[in-house]
Amino acid sequence: MIISIGREYGSGGHEIGKKLAKKYGIKFYDKQALIKIAKENGYYDEIISFYEEKPVNSLLYAIAMNSYSDEIGEKQFEIIKKITKLESCVIIGRCSNYIFKRNDNFTSVFIHADIEKRIRRVTDIYENHVKNIRSVIENTDKQRASFHNYYTDENWGDSRNYQLTIDSGEIGIDASVELISDFIENKKNNDWIK
Repeated sequence: MIISIGREYGSGGHEIGKKLAKKYGIKFYDKQALIKIAKENGYYDEIISFYEEKPVNSLLYAIAMNSYSDEIGEKQFEIIKKITKLESCVIIGRCSNYIFKRNDNFTSVFIHADIEKRIRRVTDIYENHVKNIRSVIENTDKQRASFHNYYTDENWGDSRNYQLTIDSGEIGIDASVELISDFIENKKNNDWIK
């Protein structure tokens, strides 16, 4: 089972992913885990920006790299597959909804929430140590969207690119975990199309 979690900043997607991994007793791959494994295996230096989930900043760079970007993306997708070894895991971000979408026993989820609720959540987590929280949230989401849209033919956050989207601000973290678990179980019992 591979569970991909895409998320808006401050929506709790990281925490939801950790709780799902614990619930199922499977590995959890977030930015830090993927970077650590990539460095240990000599993959990290190949494309640092991919592991850091950094978007392409320059139009000139994008034009120069356009023909090369598909090759870079495919190479990085293969490296992510090697890192996870296609074993049961929860993977956060990194275009994982796109990378694994053709795999059996795969679930892709996008977690979002109202901006005001995300501001409150980030404020609570960082105890007001983050200045300009709204700006940080908006910029992080823009970076994630730019990164995802650059390496895939999909729009980040578009519900058509995920099997399930959840407004965690409406139902909370634990209910989101349960909803995803129920969704996974119901997928196993789907008799609509075999």
